[in-house]
Amino acid sequence: MKKNNLLLVASCGLLLLASCAPKQRKTPGGIDYTVDKSGSGEQLKVGDTALMHIYTRLNDSIMFESRKTEGHAIPVPIMKSQEKYDLMDGFAELKVGDSATFVFLVDSLPQIPPFAKKGDKIRLTFVVDSKYSAATQTAKEEKEIAEYLKAKSLTGGTKTASGVTVAVTQEGTGATPQPGDTVVVNYTGSLLSGKVFDSNVDSTIRPGMPLEPLRFPIGRGFVIKGWDEGIAALKKGSKATLVIPSAVAYGFQGNPPTIPSNSVLAFTVELLDVVPGAAAPAAPVAPAK
Repeated sequence: MKKNNLLLVASCGLLLLASCAPKQRKTPGGIDYTVDKSGSGEQLKVGDTALMHIYTRLNDSIMFESRKTEGHAIPVPIMKSQEKYDLMDGFAELKVGDSATFVFLVDSLPQIPPFAKKGDKIRLTFVVDSKYSAATQTAKEEKEIAEYLKAKSLTGGTKTASGVTVAVTQEGTGATPQPGDTVVVNYTGSLLSGKVFDSNVDSTIRPGMPLEPLRFPIGRGFVIKGWDEGIAALKKGSKATLVIPSAVAYGFQGNPPTIPSNSVLAFTVELLDVVPGAAAPAAPVAPAK
């Protein structure tokens, strides 16, 4: 009985090791990869945007680690493969929670990278952290914005069509800018954590740069959409805080290295002046029939 028990335990151990071993796969383009860890989340598909942590190794030496350089998961749009060495077909076979390593033999690449030599292997590991969902992100940000406004005692703000909160702290008496007008603005921008990433009134943020008001034509796409909407809601002379959802700021791409992916932004602004722009040309009148 003891001998049989030992054989049974040994057999179970081998089965367990086999189930835990990385699963060897190959993309339709012929790239070898292993699923080092299987997740239990949603299956990725073409059209999704996956948020991934990425590691690059030359043989066994780490060359890049996104967790350290970016500090957050990187958005990767899943598209149809366009060429043989495209990883997209492999990504579309992964699930949220999977960790997969793709292996390239340097000798098989069309051109050997300058940091490699013949015989080397490039290993790319992708850890699928989550799948981007606009609805989920919006709900998350609405909660963050509500908590921020409460913490800063910014009550009575209004919302623009795209969800920008405009909390006026000092009401101006001048004109409201119209599309094409040039606005003159002082500002300081920060993340909801309080970390300041830009300012034209604080010399410590941009050492050596002159401190001067920002000028731009309103409604012409010269700034992020949230700014266009927020500034357009103010009167000349107003001071306000604009709280801008990521969708009308820098989205899931962010603005590295200062603005992470999916960041809600807060700007304290002062609308110093509104310079009237040229009137828009009249629409052509169709000839009478």
